[in-house]
Amino acid sequence: MQQSLPFDPNFYFGLVADNLLKNLGPKALTYADEALSKMKAIGDEEGFDLWLAIHAQLTTKAADCFRHEASVLH
Repeated sequence: MQQSLPFDPNFYFGLVADNLLKNLGPKALTYADEALSKMKAIGDEEGFDLWLAIHAQLTTKAADCFRHEASVLH
């Protein structure tokens, strides 16, 4: 019997973030911000949590895109 592997939602949020950045570029963060605002306004806690996780992936990936090789972070 095959053993099931643990589910890692961050992997899927990362895929969504990659696709948003690929298709929308820097506007992906703007749209994610708008999605967060909309989910909060309509009281959709589950949707808000999903978009919050996607937003976190987007900001991390966007920051990596703009970081120079010679940069030193303190």
